[in-house]
Amino acid sequence: MKRMKHSIVMLLVLAMTISAFSGCGSSSNNTANSGADTTAATATTAATATPAPTSAATDSNAGTDTTAPEEGTAAANGIVLPELTDGTLSLTVSIADFNQSSDGTKMQQLWQEKMEKYLGCKLDITWQRTPWADFRTNELVVLQSGEVPDVSSYSQGTAINEYGDDGIVLNIADYKDYLYYYPEYVNDTNGGEAFAYNADGSMYYFMDGFDNTQDIQGAQSFTGFAYRFDVLQANNLTPATTLDEFTTLCASLQGLIDSGASDAQYVMMNSTKDYAFYRGFVGIYHTWDTLYWNGSEWAFGPVEDNFREMLAYLNTLWNAGYIDPEMGTADYNAGTTKASTGVALVCPNLWAGSVAGWNTATTIEGLQWGLAYLPENTKYGTAWKWGSKQDGKSLNAQMGIYISADVANPEYVVAMIDYQYSDEMVEMMNWGVEGETYTASADGNTFSDAIMSAASPATEVANYGIMSSSVCRSGIPFTPLDFSAMTSVSSIPEPWWNATNGFYEGKYWIESDANGGADSVSPYDRPPVLRLTADESTAKSQLASACETYAREYAYKFITGEMDINNDSDWNTYVDGVKSQAEEDFDSTLEMLNANSVTN
Repeated sequence: MKRMKHSIVMLLVLAMTISAFSGCGSSSNNTANSGADTTAATATTAATATPAPTSAATDSNAGTDTTAPEEGTAAANGIVLPELTDGTLSLTVSIADFNQSSDGTKMQQLWQEKMEKYLGCKLDITWQRTPWADFRTNELVVLQSGEVPDVSSYSQGTAINEYGDDGIVLNIADYKDYLYYYPEYVNDTNGGEAFAYNADGSMYYFMDGFDNTQDIQGAQSFTGFAYRFDVLQANNLTPATTLDEFTTLCASLQGLIDSGASDAQYVMMNSTKDYAFYRGFVGIYHTWDTLYWNGSEWAFGPVEDNFREMLAYLNTLWNAGYIDPEMGTADYNAGTTKASTGVALVCPNLWAGSVAGWNTATTIEGLQWGLAYLPENTKYGTAWKWGSKQDGKSLNAQMGIYISADVANPEYVVAMIDYQYSDEMVEMMNWGVEGETYTASADGNTFSDAIMSAASPATEVANYGIMSSSVCRSGIPFTPLDFSAMTSVSSIPEPWWNATNGFYEGKYWIESDANGGADSVSPYDRPPVLRLTADESTAKSQLASACETYAREYAYKFITGEMDINNDSDWNTYVDGVKSQAEEDFDSTLEMLNANSVTN
């Protein structure tokens, strides 16, 4: 009966299931190779594995066996697993395959060998592999059917709780005795157990881990402005460190355009319409472009006084003629074209890697884009950056792994997935084999010269199944990603500038931390845990999406002067309009969020 309510859903989505699996993924790093094998394949058991139950052994003639358990086993961690009748753990595991499949790679083989040693049994795993794009499309369909694999990759966040409540997926909290490594990630994460466990103490999936042992709190995007370095250097100019300097720089660049010294059409452009042009400036004004935690309470950025100040500033830049009129309509491809053909000289809103792509795509000799950290508004101090990584070990609630409630031998399965969070497994999965793919030293690990000198280091390590490649994930995704390994091979070097080093080359994740510093970590990257009912969660999501959509439309009107940002009547009409988009009362929803926040 507990699964009956999903039967109607299945009738509605069956057609979608059939058609979705015929699709193919895109070529991005987060999308699977459309040619990946989707047929089930049974793993070959490693010949070196020794099947043996890890329950305490007792010899009735010789007394209790006091032999210490072998290092690198569950038994050595004090975990007592029940005896398997035939010494074999048989499982069906559904995983997402990314651009390159891990099937047959060295890391996948080593993963099985180490797992068999750790559990003290043989593993007979039937792997169901699906390209990432198709996997994401269909994973909720699978959960709604109630017929789930023993273990599965997962990417739908807290939506899993519904299926845990219905008894479809395992409550991992019932098997805490078999967790040894995962709790460290839980405890180090902002929010701790309140983040990883539900209010009733249940936990229905292992969350994706991140190991940032170097404590680099860098970010991926919306952290720096891109500038035409070739134009700046040719005219003895530098990127701006303050907002006042930025205003002056814009005037200088416009002068170059007006005099014909630069072929650019505009001082500033946007890189994609998917993100509002002003997102590049919100951190400078210590606000945000949607619902966010401001450090003391939940707020909606686009109705704050800080946001109004930002719009007033952008209106002055617009009136001066500095901004491309297509700032809100040009898509990603148009943005790339504009950047690589020299249409503009500054882009305040872009993803990491864009600069490297523009420099590669250009046919203009000498054109070079580069990056500098966000200029500071002296009223607010260091600009906030979005997406700052947590230091130490942490969890990401969006991705993870769930286990079927009907799985046989759940103790073994919980212990198996838990082992993926061990330092030993994280190092192997992210770095490979010491002496072959990397060298270890007191200063940290370094990938081999053969890997780093390859045309594409990321592709080279992916051939081993090393997950720091970001295009191939061995084991059962999602295993923790090592920040240092990832930046070594997957982060693209790009030109950077700061007042101390001048013009130099760096990597976005690293430089955004080094140039921003501790004060650049935005409070919305360290929000409190929210304890919400399904209806409350819906109200939160609806407010964020509907109100943001309305705010974006009218914010552009303020920037372009269609509405007067300095007129209180226009501003109040706008604020009332934003709030009217919430299905539930706007202010009451914010009060509800604050009342349900669990702070440390």
